[in-house]
Amino acid sequence: MIHLSDQSKKPSTTDYMAGAVLSYGIVYFWIRVKTLYNAPWILAFVFFYLGGLLPSGMICKRTSRNQLPTGLKSAIISWIFTVVSLLAFTQGNQASFFGVLLVFFLLGGFTSGYITTRQRLKPRKPKREVEV
Repeated sequence: MIHLSDQSKKPSTTDYMAGAVLSYGIVYFWIRVKTLYNAPWILAFVFFYLGGLLPSGMICKRTSRNQLPTGLKSAIISWIFTVVSLLAFTQGNQASFFGVLLVFFLLGGFTSGYITTRQRLKPRKPKREVEV
């Protein structure tokens, strides 16, 4: 018999796909902002980084171990979904755009895995007893 405490939590395929959709939404939001307003191009890197960081961070929080590989896997799945969606729904994207997107997604996935691992390894403070 396997006890619940022995099982490790792993993200499901649905978790990875939800993260990929969120990543695509962040990138598409930037594309719409760029077409409607004259936003500085350097802001694109912030949006691309957040597109890798936020979904990977949410997925990493659902795991009980191996946060760093989970964050990178989430970033790669998000990048693949975003590339396929952008190729299907938009025009004029260049290969260099997808390369920059991959770098920032991987950086965001690595950062979220690292932050989650650090939070899990940090010693927890003992709970103080409350006197009544």
